[in-house]
Amino acid sequence: MNLLDIKGSYELIAGLGSWCGPALHTKRHDLRRNSFPLDWVQSGFLPEVNRLLKNKFEGYMELENMHEKNILAHFVDEGNVVLEPGGTQPSKAHFIHDSQYKIDSVHDFPKKPNQDWIVQYPAFKNKLNHRIQNFLTKIEQSKNTLFIRYEWSTANYEDIIELQSILSQLTTGKFNLLFMQPVDGLKGVTDMNWPHDGICFVRVPRNDPSNNAIWDQVLEGISLTN
Repeated sequence: MNLLDIKGSYELIAGLGSWCGPALHTKRHDLRRNSFPLDWVQSGFLPEVNRLLKNKFEGYMELENMHEKNILAHFVDEGNVVLEPGGTQPSKAHFIHDSQYKIDSVHDFPKKPNQDWIVQYPAFKNKLNHRIQNFLTKIEQSKNTLFIRYEWSTANYEDIIELQSILSQLTTGKFNLLFMQPVDGLKGVTDMNWPHDGICFVRVPRNDPSNNAIWDQVLEGISLTN
């Protein structure tokens, strides 16, 4: 399957990480109607994402498995950077690691004076649970879905096939999987013409993951049904 094969209209388009890129650029192309549980996190290990999906998110971001890293990120609301009150600089956010699935929350816990991030956890978990249930319901009910995964590390063939297999158990309709692999030295999009039905694998430049022109080329010809 290649890029040309996945062009068309979908009832649902869902990002599967491993960073915010799929959510940001599908939003920019008006291909996104929902926030899902892998949209605004760092999920750099595909085997862990596979395990998470297979477990239907059981144990995901539970407080006992979450630990703060000595890193600060930006506080983001649905892809929009939130500025500090009365200022022009982006608000900072705590960088929280889920040791159960090796996934990082980088945009959900704004840093506030004299307040521990744990204070914000109940509201975060309620929002996350809603996104999880919405994701599982939407992908089960959709008759035609496109899943997009951007894989920073070198993709393992068996892990990609396993992801497709797990998604087939969570869905009842047709679906395609668009897999984007960043590679050093590339200038544009390279279509790998995978021989597997339902999987499109492309390589993209590693040095500029947010390049609009690259994403425009990948997402051109893809739309949502009304």
